[in-house]
Amino acid sequence: MAPLIFIAGCSSDGAKTSPGGSTGGNSGGASGGPNKKSAAAPATIAITPADGAKSVETDGVLKVDATGGKLTSVVVTDAKGKTVDGQLSSDGIGWKPTVPLANGGAYTVAAKAANADGAEATAQSKFNTKAADDTFVADFNVEPDSTWGVGAIISLKFNAPIKDKAAIERNLKVVSEPAVPGAWSWLKDLDGNDRIDYRPEKYWASGTKVNLKANLTGAKAAPGVYGKQTKDIKFTIGRSLVTTADLKTKHMSVKKDGAEIEDLPISAGGPSFPTWGGTMVVLDKVDGITMDSETVGLGNAYNQKNVRHAVHLTASGTYAHGAPWNDGKFGRQNDSHGCIGLGSSDAKTFFDLVIQGDPVEVVNSTDKMVKPGNGLGGWGVDWATWLKGSALAGNGGAATQAG
Repeated sequence: MAPLIFIAGCSSDGAKTSPGGSTGGNSGGASGGPNKKSAAAPATIAITPADGAKSVETDGVLKVDATGGKLTSVVVTDAKGKTVDGQLSSDGIGWKPTVPLANGGAYTVAAKAANADGAEATAQSKFNTKAADDTFVADFNVEPDSTWGVGAIISLKFNAPIKDKAAIERNLKVVSEPAVPGAWSWLKDLDGNDRIDYRPEKYWASGTKVNLKANLTGAKAAPGVYGKQTKDIKFTIGRSLVTTADLKTKHMSVKKDGAEIEDLPISAGGPSFPTWGGTMVVLDKVDGITMDSETVGLGNAYNQKNVRHAVHLTASGTYAHGAPWNDGKFGRQNDSHGCIGLGSSDAKTFFDLVIQGDPVEVVNSTDKMVKPGNGLGGWGVDWATWLKGSALAGNGGAATQAG
């Protein structure tokens, strides 16, 4: 693919000159009389980077400023004529892009400003951006037009170390309808990769429309390492389905829109392999899966073929699933290797009810809490701590109004 080219050039007309040589529209030089209004000073425009600049950083450099007037137009285009989104300051004298520029490209900047008399000034600049030594991408857990439960957490896992986390976070935005407080927080995925997750302070409300905008093309993660993805993902929060698995009573209560609709007997992790406590989130589900203890570091303890109605709760291998081999223990004895086992009929009932994003709150566990990076375990982090996980904490960017 041919590199993008960004062009930017600088020139300024200042105020227009009349045929008689005076500026600002006066026709008699300085002797306009005591009631004659003086001409306004001409507007001038400054574009950074300078015209002809090479190897310009893709983020945080480009800006347009007006003096002696206000900007009336700023258009930035790449070599294919595609415009760059930007924002004018509230006072009208400054403009900056709202997205990074692409690497190895050329951009053109064309700006106009006007002074108090309406006299127009123009400026143009052309420059080239820095080529990337390497690139990174993120694995997004949400997809366009999907429906998630009220415990949905947006998660981006990166395939390269992110050194400048603030630069990446600045280019991520979540908008929701209705608006709710929400924030990004950095953590480590179970496999050790850098990851950033977004959640509201409390569970989402049913019917919420969520829009994730990730402008990572040209975003700088580390020296020489830049992103190459731009995503605009819209998804919906479905009905509220919250499950509480009580490891002491050995029952699982399922509430839909606040009302209990199921009370299912379970057999969770036994004394040697207790089920983790905390809030887990449904990742996916599959009817028929092989569960091999070697894949979760338990040697040859078990190898179950075609496990039915398996609801995936953690990346490390916690499921709620049918466990007919434990018939007689449901509601009476915890005797699994950490999963939440149910009778065949109850497992199908639960499987049919849940969707991705539904929270499963495990209470009265004798083991530690599920870690934030193990699946979507971020609900186990208190809100104040979650906010501190933002790279923009203290700079007005940690807690955002999602909408």
